[in-house]
Amino acid sequence: MAQISTDKISLVRGLGLLAAISIILGNVIGTGVFLKARVMTCNVGDPTWVIIAWVAAGILSLAGALTYAELSAMKPEAGGEYVFLRDAYGRIWSFLYGWMLIFVGKTGAQASVAVAFAIFLNDFLGGTLKQTLIQTNLFGYPYELTSLQIIAVMMIVIITTINCASVSVSGQLATYFTIIKISLILLIGVGAFLLADGNFSHFGMFNNGGTCESVAESVRYGVAGTSFAAGFGAAMLGALWGYDGWNNLTLVAGEVKNPQRNIPIALIGGTILIIFLYVFVNLAYFYVLDPTQIASVSKDSSVAREVATKFLGAGAVVLMAAGLMASSIGTLHTSILTGARVPYAMAKDGLMFQSGDFGLV
Repeated sequence: MAQISTDKISLVRGLGLLAAISIILGNVIGTGVFLKARVMTCNVGDPTWVIIAWVAAGILSLAGALTYAELSAMKPEAGGEYVFLRDAYGRIWSFLYGWMLIFVGKTGAQASVAVAFAIFLNDFLGGTLKQTLIQTNLFGYPYELTSLQIIAVMMIVIITTINCASVSVSGQLATYFTIIKISLILLIGVGAFLLADGNFSHFGMFNNGGTCESVAESVRYGVAGTSFAAGFGAAMLGALWGYDGWNNLTLVAGEVKNPQRNIPIALIGGTILIIFLYVFVNLAYFYVLDPTQIASVSKDSSVAREVATKFLGAGAVVLMAAGLMASSIGTLHTSILTGARVPYAMAKDGLMFQSGDFGLV
């Protein structure tokens, strides 16, 4: 059986600057910016410190982006962190990183985003979509298979199939979904300041008796002796989770046009833009709702939905469900697009199966 030579395979540099920025924004902007304000308010109690946590986490992410910008400009190859680890510390560490990403890192993240999409779709349809298909015990633990899990799997299959098209098509889709995400944030922020009945005095208030549903007392400042450091640390973790994904552009560095120019601009510019968007929409949240109201938002809702309701009425529920669905699809798309480049890089190094290993050539 003939074997294919990976040395003859090369990736097409079909991603321009706009597509590169869209991949960063598409990976980073997910559900965190719409959901985390409630928990972070419970963590620190003060709107000012919530904003500081978002800024501090953004600066830390920007420091990482600056580092990766230089590394990717030096080594604009598919694989990103896999390549950095291989060249800096040797094949064993890049091998472990690659298989971790395949079995846990990327696949786990993609599964969670796909499930989130199914949940938002169910909300959009009024809760009529979820049906239990199988209910049993598996190794002594209760297990339930629902229609939402099937939908999540199908979304992964569909998005993976779409990503089998050219990289330029994938880049264009990433741009479209990113525009939707940014538009949703701007709609909530601008609508809050222009159409809602808000008050800047909320920024001088403190969370006083908010329900803080499902937020542990050990990370709620002022409750059960919890220190400010513990609360702020928890808020920082929430904010950093909201910034997660800025590094994914390095995984497709081998397909970015003019990488020495476009990758640094995309990494640095994209991260700075995300910081401004996150701070802007959180300022809008606290303009419309005071800290106690935000801390009392149900865990099954979101601060963004409650704020949008103030100027959109009942239509905010449908808008937020549709917006979060689109945001989930965009994140899933860019995650699959970038994650596939690690096994490609591993295969070129002989650390992953090649197509010839399965008799495909």
